[in-house]
Amino acid sequence: YYTSIPGSCNFETQDQEWTTVCGLTQDTSDDFDWNISNSAVTGQTHPHTDHTPGKGQRFLYVNSSTQKEGNRARITTTKFFPPSLGVCRVRFWFWMFPSRQTGVLKVYAVEEHGMDILMWSSSRNEENKW
Repeated sequence: YYTSIPGSCNFETQDQEWTTVCGLTQDTSDDFDWNISNSAVTGQTHPHTDHTPGKGQRFLYVNSSTQKEGNRARITTTKFFPPSLGVCRVRFWFWMFPSRQTGVLKVYAVEEHGMDILMWSSSRNEENKW
């Protein structure tokens, strides 16, 4: 159901086409990039499939194992969300099993004058699952 809603993405695309297909862009001023994969590149506790029901296998990820504290990987939407009456919903699944290199996952909204507003953050997911 959720993969057919406008604005949704399951990352089942070829290589770097996910940015165009999903309406996302890499921030050129950050320290490292997001990528898609069907398995994370580090550790034994990585997810082996994505959260999408059915045949979905790809997901968006960052490899934080080689990064320094304070480094950022940032993606932004290429389309503006329409104005609403104070209700905007963003739904996503994340897998963030704790390790020494796990950082903080943050979701920001950018208001009309360009100010970033922190909407949600998580520094770990206690369970080894989506």
